[in-house]
This record gives sequence, structure tokens and C-alpha cells, in this order.
Amino acid sequence: MRVGDLSSGASKLANALKQLHLKWDSASEGWHDARAKAFHKDAIEPLTPAVKETLDGLSRLAEVLDRAIRDVSDTDGM
Repeated sequence: MRVGDLSSGASKLANALKQLHLKWDSASEGWHDARAKAFHKDAIEPLTPAVKETLDGLSRLAEVLDRAIRDVSDTDGM
């Protein structure tokens, strides 16, 4: 991973969210009580939009960093 590379971290985060949902789906097959519903509502549900917002922010930041790196590279040759 190069300095300023946010894509590998973003990819790991997206994969972790996917794995969480797969594991939760598996766990919830045998866990149906009120605590399971509360855990899903309080711990699992809020993560999806939070992670998606984070991934969007990382994408925007990566664009800014790439532009800054290009701008600095362009001025280095002068």
C-alpha cells in the first residue's frame, strides 16, 4: 500500500461489512429472541449506513489526494 492509498483500506472495510452481514445472517438463523432483535437494531443496523458514509468519504478524499499528488508531480518537473 503506497502512501496516500485509501482504496485498500476502503476495500477491507467494505469486505468486513459484507462478512459481518454473512456472519449475522448465519447467527440469526438460530437466534430469534428479543435480545437478538435488539442486538440487530442497536449494533448491526447502524453499521451499514455508517460504513457506507465512511466509504463515500474515503472515495472523495482519495480523489482529492490523487489530484494533489498530480499537482505536486506537475510542479516538480518545472
